[in-house]
Amino acid sequence: MLCKRCKKPLPNNSITCQFCGMLMSKEQIEEQQKLREKDYKRIELLSEKYGNENKVEYNNVKENKILGLIIIVIILLILIALTILINVIK
Repeated sequence: MLCKRCKKPLPNNSITCQFCGMLMSKEQIEEQQKLREKDYKRIELLSEKYGNENKVEYNNVKENKILGLIIIVIILLILIALTILINVIK
């Protein structure tokens, strides 16, 4: 779509021309909304085609954090025990 005043391209996410500041007509705004709806449907179909699902299970993430913390604590305890044993042997 082109601006009626300066004949430059209109932005897709605004109702005014970024070059001259003229407001779009009602018809231009409606046409722009239709184009946005078509683009949105196209993106939906691509996500369905490739199986993009944003399912995040937060419980598993929490459990993994706790498990990681436990492993770090165990490793630290082993290192402390080894340090004490090495100092006792010397």
